[in-house]
Amino acid sequence: MSKQQTEFPLERVSEIQSRTTDFKLLERIPLTLGGVTWPLKLSDSMGDEKKMVLLDVETTGLNIQEEVITELGMVVVSYSPSAGKISTIDGVISLYDDPGKPIPEEITQLTGITNAMVKGQKIDVGVVTQWLQNASLIVAHNAWFDRQMFEKRFPEQSTYPWACSFKGVDWKSLGFKSLALDYLLLRLGWFYEGHRASIDCLAMAWLFHLLPQAFESLLVEADKRTVRVQAMGAPFAVKDTLRERKYRWHNGDKGPVKHWWRDVPEEDLENEKCFLDGLYQQGSLQAQYVYLDACNRFKGN
Repeated sequence: MSKQQTEFPLERVSEIQSRTTDFKLLERIPLTLGGVTWPLKLSDSMGDEKKMVLLDVETTGLNIQEEVITELGMVVVSYSPSAGKISTIDGVISLYDDPGKPIPEEITQLTGITNAMVKGQKIDVGVVTQWLQNASLIVAHNAWFDRQMFEKRFPEQSTYPWACSFKGVDWKSLGFKSLALDYLLLRLGWFYEGHRASIDCLAMAWLFHLLPQAFESLLVEADKRTVRVQAMGAPFAVKDTLRERKYRWHNGDKGPVKHWWRDVPEEDLENEKCFLDGLYQQGSLQAQYVYLDACNRFKGN
């Protein structure tokens, strides 16, 4: 491929304008540009605004039990439940934490966070408390991971309700094939430098500003109860069937003994019981059921 084919120099502007179906223009998310001041208005106030915190963590790896936080990013927004929109972005903060061990090179390449950047840094618990105070909801794009990592580091902040912008929105019904945050925004014509905590939070805010229907869906799902079905006593022979139904394996390192589990909407519980009864003897009777809401969802098994 020639240099001209990869760089799109200015002399090709007229060609691009004449072939609009063959080119797509991307723009940097304005929230991530330098010089932006907070609070920033995104939509008209409705008078019923509540506080929400968009939260993201960068870590030394993906193993929740073994890895630790290197960066915590939070974006405070005011949103209207009645309008289903974010009204203002009120503040942004990024905090570093020394993990007490070297950051793997592949993590540095992914996030840009170096050992030198975090050396001697310690997140002030008081600052975190202040930023979360009176929040009606914490939102992360992978709340299953972010909540557990966050509450392992800050156990005193474990009572807030959480929602997940990854699992809590039916992105496929909105026409998206992938659920990655950068992909969702690229499809809408926007880009940003990802894998930095506060920047990812700002990208999430911009995504919800562009797609208020996704934000409304998030709020609705956050209010629903789900049930964690723990398929106790399931024989080894049915493991593939359980896996196909999106059950996950819990190895018993904490909590209940080894078992398969999945979360289902409360209204689907009876169907799930019928499935278990058809799969192995007294499946629904052997199973255990944990009812979840936004306050205890994403805490792990």
